[in-house]
Amino acid sequence: MVETNVVDTHAAAREAIFAFIAGRNPGLAPGAITSETSLVTSDALDSIGVLDLMMELGDRFGFEIEDDAFELTHFESIDALAAFVDAKRAEAQR
Repeated sequence: MVETNVVDTHAAAREAIFAFIAGRNPGLAPGAITSETSLVTSDALDSIGVLDLMMELGDRFGFEIEDDAFELTHFESIDALAAFVDAKRAEAQR
């Protein structure tokens, strides 16, 4: 049952990240951002966008934004960031 929640969180986090990026970049061509797109090296988000995204994810998935939230490894891809959200949500539920 826990695995299902993790899968659901991962999928929901990915969807939320994609939606946030699309909202910030309305002229972005469909498919321009994939689950492997680096949020560090792409133009998908600027530094304020990263901060806003993390605040939104924390609010939506119920975890506190701490210093570890901004480690570059979490932004290597949308999948990496979704995995971070999974871990933080699981931690918050303990």
